Amino acid sequence: MSNRAIAGVLLLLLARGAVLSVAAVLLIPAGAGIFLNVVIVGVDIATIVVTGRLIRKSHGSVRRYVGRFVARRDIPLAGVTMFVLFVSLGLGTLVGNALVFAGPPPASPSGVEVPLWLGLWSLLVMPVTVALAEELLYRGWAPERLTAAWHPGVAVVVCAVAFGLQHAPLSATSPGEAVVRVIATGVAGLALGVMRARGVTLGALILGHWAFDVIGLGLPALSSALS
Repeated sequence: MSNRAIAGVLLLLLARGAVLSVAAVLLIPAGAGIFLNVVIVGVDIATIVVTGRLIRKSHGSVRRYVGRFVARRDIPLAGVTMFVLFVSLGLGTLVGNALVFAGPPPASPSGVEVPLWLGLWSLLVMPVTVALAEELLYRGWAPERLTAAWHPGVAVVVCAVAFGLQHAPLSATSPGEAVVRVIATGVAGLALGVMRARGVTLGALILGHWAFDVIGLGLPALSSALS
């Protein structure tokens, strides 16, 4: 694998975070931060399209690449994936807070009112696009390509770091919280990367990631919108 090809993979890994950073810089100061959730879905769709084309180029079809879904195998593994996400994000957050704040983070300002459309968007749309885009890129195509040039462990770590960095714009108003988010999601990305390297199917990872986002993102957002 040429250095140019490696650079292309790394550029794609970092492109999501770069686009979200620009969006955060433009939207948050204008008081339109909630629309960052719309931008995320747009970036997800672009990621799915681009990664899908790259997968089809090397594997023929995305469906063949993801593999046949076997309920008896993949539903339990999806449950494990969801559990691993909760645990790894929790541990990563504890470590991040200890490193950045030397303890619990400072109290956050009162929450912003969540409109109903955003609650429904966060429950019905974002978990689907986020799970598909992030698993296809960070645990699918990118580590596979990098493994052609690097040790598999290095590829997993690099993708985990990029996965963590793309989440920094979601805490753009607080540099400390952004660092904590990068650490927490980087640990989660590493855990999922190891699971993939150990043979867990992409289908199980996608399903588990979707379920995690429904429970951890969608339902709380809808609850806030309805309260």
